[in-house]
Amino acid sequence: MSTPEKANFGELLAKTILPKVQLISLLITAIGLVFHFLNLSGSADMLMIGLSTLAATFFLSAFAVVNPASTSKHNGNALLLYKLMYLGASVVLIGALFYILKLEGYQQMLLVGCVTLGGAIIVSAMLIGNPDNKSILKKPLIKTLPVFLLGLYFLYKLSML
Repeated sequence: MSTPEKANFGELLAKTILPKVQLISLLITAIGLVFHFLNLSGSADMLMIGLSTLAATFFLSAFAVVNPASTSKHNGNALLLYKLMYLGASVVLIGALFYILKLEGYQQMLLVGCVTLGGAIIVSAMLIGNPDNKSILKKPLIKTLPVFLLGLYFLYKLSML
């Protein structure tokens, strides 16, 4: 009888901890947005915690280990796009936080994040026809597309589009 092999911390972080922290930070962000639009006190603190935690989880997700099957015939750019989508999403989220809290530098962050994320989403959409690429790119596409739309909304409000 052999003991099951223990997962290393990177796998535990990517598969267990980050998804749970993302859900919690999404909930905190949603509550903070409701407080913000109702002009209730504490909204800035909740938004700061929620959006910065969500951005941090996306940033850490960019460096999670992706293990495609050994027989996988994925495009090498799929792994790069995986990282670019998560990094771009984290920049967009921090830019949105800066915009809501009226801090300086939000225009540049929103613009750089949306260009990076939008380009990565477009190229990923072209590569996702391959099932091996789809296994790598499906999760980040689903998670970062709403962040891209949020960034576009803020850029539209700034009249930068």
